[in-house]
Amino acid sequence: MKTLASLLVLTAAVGAVACSANSPSAGGTGNVATRDAAATKTCDDVRLFALDRAGLSAREVLDRVGTLYTDVQGSANAVIRARAVALYVDAEQSAEGGGPGSSFRADLEALRSACSAPAS
Repeated sequence: MKTLASLLVLTAAVGAVACSANSPSAGGTGNVATRDAAATKTCDDVRLFALDRAGLSAREVLDRVGTLYTDVQGSANAVIRARAVALYVDAEQSAEGGGPGSSFRADLEALRSACSAPAS
């Protein structure tokens, strides 16, 4: 049941990101390249998390990713927000006993890649 709820949260978040990217107030680019304070903090934290991850339990991974997810909600960067949502869903599934999902590593790498993109 929690997995279904997680999937619904992910779907809603991705839909909200897609809608905000097309809103007139978002400008022509939808703030995709915006590196505001929330996105910068998230990117700094994801670098540290990637270094520490091997020594963390599933619950500790969820706690750390949960902090990333919470911090990025104030960002205008739709891509980094969406990547953080996907990573949080993966961490939640792992903490529920599902083991690390096959997409966790890919989602972590996608978030790191979004953080590596040139900021405007």
